[in-house]
Amino acid sequence: MRSSSVSGWTEVVHPFSQAYSKALTSPGNYSPVLDAWGRDLFDAVDPGLRRAVLQLATAAACDRSKEDAFFRLADWLGRVEPVVWYAATGFLQAAWLLQDRPVIKDCVSFQHGWPTGAHSVEWRDRIDQVVDEDAGQDPGADDAGPAVEALVESGLFALDHATFAWRRESLRNVVDRLSCGRGPDRGDLWDLEELLNEPLQATVRSFARTSARTLCAQFGIAPDAPAPDDHPVYEAGVGLCNAAVRAAITPLLHAAHLRELEAFRLIALGRPFPEPPTWLRPIS
Repeated sequence: MRSSSVSGWTEVVHPFSQAYSKALTSPGNYSPVLDAWGRDLFDAVDPGLRRAVLQLATAAACDRSKEDAFFRLADWLGRVEPVVWYAATGFLQAAWLLQDRPVIKDCVSFQHGWPTGAHSVEWRDRIDQVVDEDAGQDPGADDAGPAVEALVESGLFALDHATFAWRRESLRNVVDRLSCGRGPDRGDLWDLEELLNEPLQATVRSFARTSARTLCAQFGIAPDAPAPDDHPVYEAGVGLCNAAVRAAITPLLHAAHLRELEAFRLIALGRPFPEPPTWLRPIS
């Protein structure tokens, strides 16, 4: 990060903002939404992807009005990305339920289109039911036992550091600051995380459970034994199950960051989001 000193104060310029300001040819093409989102994305991705994030500054500086950027970001977060997310985690019925959701273009369409809003209560109940049914189809949990499940739950704490767009507190802060009551705020993004969280937990549980079973067997703990509490297996198992969860989310997280990069580019250039592939559409 480059620093500049003015009147004795040192101002640190974020690498994305620096690249963005350098690419701009006119102040009228500047978007605070794209600048703030670009900084947040740069900080969230793996260091190997940060050069790709900086390339987005050129798209952000293109010669067009960016007044639609905030609501297009809301549309991507609340409609476009959840479809692919549910499909990527194997929850196809939930993905199908998102196919006909209203496009978010302004304050009015946000009120009707945001998936956790007041106008979407019946739809939310339906998708929660579908997700719960699919998540409940986990035969591996039938004979896991309390000792194994206690270790599995400890492994889920690794998800606190999973920087999917809809889980990032930093992006919640960005959106909340830019909303000004016109669109999604911090609470709306918390609700979105709750909506999308179950597929993530269901996906990683089997990985953590395999690790926990192996460790319990190694320590001679029966599958139906009570939770280990202060048993040495717990101290060893927490780290092991956390590692299993981190390994399980790595490909999902990388793919999600690539989708976010592409969403940024399309929003910056004013281009439409791609249609879902035909295999994602329910058979009529």
